[in-house]
Amino acid sequence: MSGLDRAHAALQTIPADLPREDWVRVGMAAQAAGLEFKDFDDWSAAAGSYDARAARDTWRSFRPDKGIGPGTLYRLAVEHGWKADAPQAPAYPRSTRTEPREPKPRPGMAPADVWARCTPATNTHGYIEKKRAAGVPLDGLRAVPAGDVLRIAGQAVAGFLAVPAYSGGALQSIQFIPPEGKKLNLPRASMAGASFTVGEPEAGAPLYLVEGIGQAWAVWQATGRAAVVCFGWGNVGTIARQLRQKDGAGRLVLVPDAGKEAQAERIAQELGIATVSMPKGSPANFDAWDLKERDGPDALAALLGQAQGPRPLLVPVSVADVLTHPSPPPRFVWDGYAPRGVVTSLGAHGGVGKSTVALMLAVAVATGRPLFGVATERCNVLFASFEDSGDVVRHRLGFICRQWEIDPAALCALSIVDGTANPELFTAERRDAGDVTASYIELRKLARGAGLVVVDNASDAYGADEIQRRQVRAFIRTLTDIAKENAAAVLLLAHVDKNTSKQRKAEGGEGYSGSTAWNNSVRSRLFMTRDESGTLTLEHQKSNFGPMREPLALEWPQNELPQVLESLSPVVQGISDKNDTRALLKLIHEFSERGEWVSSGTTGTANAAHLLGKEPSYPRRKPAETFTLLRNAERSGYVQRTEHRTKQRRFREVWQLTPEGENFAGIPSAPIAPIARQLVTSATGAEGARGAPLYCAGGMGERARASSGAGSGAQGVAAHPGAALVTGALLEAVP
Repeated sequence: MSGLDRAHAALQTIPADLPREDWVRVGMAAQAAGLEFKDFDDWSAAAGSYDARAARDTWRSFRPDKGIGPGTLYRLAVEHGWKADAPQAPAYPRSTRTEPREPKPRPGMAPADVWARCTPATNTHGYIEKKRAAGVPLDGLRAVPAGDVLRIAGQAVAGFLAVPAYSGGALQSIQFIPPEGKKLNLPRASMAGASFTVGEPEAGAPLYLVEGIGQAWAVWQATGRAAVVCFGWGNVGTIARQLRQKDGAGRLVLVPDAGKEAQAERIAQELGIATVSMPKGSPANFDAWDLKERDGPDALAALLGQAQGPRPLLVPVSVADVLTHPSPPPRFVWDGYAPRGVVTSLGAHGGVGKSTVALMLAVAVATGRPLFGVATERCNVLFASFEDSGDVVRHRLGFICRQWEIDPAALCALSIVDGTANPELFTAERRDAGDVTASYIELRKLARGAGLVVVDNASDAYGADEIQRRQVRAFIRTLTDIAKENAAAVLLLAHVDKNTSKQRKAEGGEGYSGSTAWNNSVRSRLFMTRDESGTLTLEHQKSNFGPMREPLALEWPQNELPQVLESLSPVVQGISDKNDTRALLKLIHEFSERGEWVSSGTTGTANAAHLLGKEPSYPRRKPAETFTLLRNAERSGYVQRTEHRTKQRRFREVWQLTPEGENFAGIPSAPIAPIARQLVTSATGAEGARGAPLYCAGGMGERARASSGAGSGAQGVAAHPGAALVTGALLEAVP
């Protein structure tokens, strides 16, 4: 047996109904073993969840440097009963052509050969009895006779029900169904584009499209109408397109399992056909047969009779009655911050404390207590942690209960789920539209009845490209669906990337990273920062349902929870401002004395907040507050802006204390050195003429200008255009 035949035999031993991660690994191993896409696609088609497009895109995404080789394929095959040394049926030779080719079935394995060996099915077959389908049309169905040698994935299929899969009127493949267990598809006979019809389609009557034959039987029993078996949801769209092309006026009705309504709606929109949904509240994958068994055939018939065409993409909005029948105002779970029916995001750099604050909000809402002085609306809460384990969340919850003196037994309105093992709610390959996962379907079910749903956090729950706007918007829409279904507020926690963090873009408006859709698709956006002093600031950076709330200043004391930083009374605040201004002036004086000049600007490394911030005596202020104190000090005449020439002979503006500032800060005055007056001989011989400007030598080689005149007390030397200045002559020292 050649290596390719051996690889193909191993692949066929592995069941295709695997979790996605394992399915991908098998595909990568098959590619490493030299198999082609057709081999992988045919094998994948045996799965009930087969999606031809997903199989093709996934195959194209495989790279040879991912550390998965042919050995993985053989190891997995052995785990499923494959014996490497057992004789295998000869496999088809590998083609050297690059274009797609139809695989050659092994002798006796062609659909027609297998079908010819099967016998007509009867109502006594185990699967028909299990589905309580006695009386359904059995024309066209057969059973594999006892003793038949056919084996699929190492399993004998003798006695299985055989359902033919036709494409263009020709037998393309066969599905084998045991009385109990998984369905199996004929190897090397793709199900893509193939179907089987239960009953006879009638002109003008609805034709229902379902996944499996059990559902088709249920539809026929309830309505007497024909139903098309598509052999898996991934094939439904293909079959619907074929039927629509064949009969543009046919009344096609999609009957999706619960949880697949959105996908069915997209197909219905594309083709202009009808769809029907399982009753609200149905569990995931609940289908037409389940409904018939639970509520009876009449209930299923009534549901199918409610089939509607695709909803309009652009829904008209009533205008004339906006005053007589006004829409209700927005409701908030956390007043002003978290509106119901939409998604709110809470962003922060890693480690700031957003998970703790989100859990505090969950507890506050579950108990109806305000958070940070802001009212909440009491309701059921679902906290879904996809980043931290359940133990970590429980530890935080215990601390909150102790700090707030809450009996955990009183938290009956709070539900917490640990999703760290299966965190992704939404995935996408490359640039495709993406889709929800089983974890999302379960989350959507758990969220029923909740008024607040917390998703912690986006980096774990979102399994696509954060810069792809289409995918980001689709992800937010899936969360919005949960919000709308329950009139709930969905709070999505999110990290900000390293570049945004380093460049401090988030403060004041850009509290998100990636595509702008992270901002545009949510209706309210919060961002939390922590400054050098440890003070937290919760900013409201976006609000579509009302004015943005003022930023909240929070402190997080040791061994306590974050709490509002208490505001000072005007009198106390004034005293605090004076004391902090004195501390700043002393630091500026100290730095200037040793030649470290403090820039009057608010950016760069020499500004007051940055240069002085690490000093022990620096006041516990945010940078913006520091700059405000200095501007107020400037207005009071305590500091002034002067030009300083750097070693690079560049001028920059710096802060310099005035004598009034030194006095205000309590800085001792230095002894005043005698200042030499220059001798000026004026044309009139007058000294100290009224109003004449005085220029005297400055300590830095600069000219200090003063005005002299009667009553000024200044002792100056008159400067006259005709005067002769005698430099270097010292006539008098001014004490």
